[in-house]
Amino acid sequence: MSFRTMRAGRPTAAGLGLMLCLSLVPLDAAHGAGFASLRNPEPGRVRSFWTPERLAAARPLPAPEMSAARIAELEGALEEAPAPAAGIGSGVGSRPLPGIRPQLSHRLFEPLDAALRTEEAGVAGVFDRASGSTGAYFTSHRLIPEEADLFYPYSTVGKIFFTIPGQSGTFYCSAAVIRLRLVVTAGGCVHAGKSPGFYGNFLFVPAYRDGNDPYSTWEWSYVVAPTTWTQGGGTLPNAADYALIEVEDQIYNGVLRKLGQVTGTPGYVIKKLKPNHATIVAYSSNFDLGEQQHQVDAKDFKATSTSTNTIEYGSDMRGGSQGGPLFQDFGDNPATLKLIGVLSYYPTSTSIKTQGASIPDSRFTSLLTTACNHQSGNC
Repeated sequence: MSFRTMRAGRPTAAGLGLMLCLSLVPLDAAHGAGFASLRNPEPGRVRSFWTPERLAAARPLPAPEMSAARIAELEGALEEAPAPAAGIGSGVGSRPLPGIRPQLSHRLFEPLDAALRTEEAGVAGVFDRASGSTGAYFTSHRLIPEEADLFYPYSTVGKIFFTIPGQSGTFYCSAAVIRLRLVVTAGGCVHAGKSPGFYGNFLFVPAYRDGNDPYSTWEWSYVVAPTTWTQGGGTLPNAADYALIEVEDQIYNGVLRKLGQVTGTPGYVIKKLKPNHATIVAYSSNFDLGEQQHQVDAKDFKATSTSTNTIEYGSDMRGGSQGGPLFQDFGDNPATLKLIGVLSYYPTSTSIKTQGASIPDSRFTSLLTTACNHQSGNC
């Protein structure tokens, strides 16, 4: 059943949106073992919330801005990241199941014409920027060809749409499939790090492009994040700014499927953000208004202090890119492809072209174990 068919005939009153938003306020969030989690109290209702109008109006998560003093502090922090420990956590990825085909006729909404969106963004296209004022070199470009997002491993990357209690409108971040039913994103894309706590109405759209959902839309059932983030006050950098979202199975190409069977899954490895070279894929509002995947290739640039457990890479992506994956050994071989982190923050100044990511460590593997054990078959 297509998303368009499922939308037909449902109520569209504003009251429905209000009811759904209020129902997802995390009054029953569970705290324990260093994690905070939330279950979807109304399974099956999220798709009806996401009308074409709400999807089209979604804007990038307003990330906490970093002060000039904090940027200066980061620029001066040259401490090395902790060396990888013996027996570090890792996992192998997998290709999509044979026979899976994208549903190219699916359309969520009509986006702006490409020429209009570049004009609205105030840019004429992608420029060769090489590095920012700090000298963090990188290569930034659109996917070549544009249709590459239909193939593994780009197919594992998508947009995560959500609402924020107490705020009007809808929002989005970037995210990636990591296990069969699990999506990884930034902690700041699921929880404020303080009141109001968890966000709601999570909907993951893998390989999203220009208002299309070639691999369908996937409704959340459970979300979990480290208390390092949820009780961290929402300040950045943060030592564990990542989270996992469990999604519901659905009928795809006539068969009940798990998300990872449709998109494939990357492998993962902890404590490998430095030293390393990464391919970063995300939806950034300063390129194509976040309507297409954008790619940056860069080497690690700088470690922050060990207390913030963060590595910065050269990058010119900004709003909406939070939660986007950093990959090592990027390519279509699931035996070698590894997710090594997710984007956390970007500086306030547009001249400082870097992005930070928390180093996945034992907190990440414990978080993944918790999410894997939440429901049989998640991993």
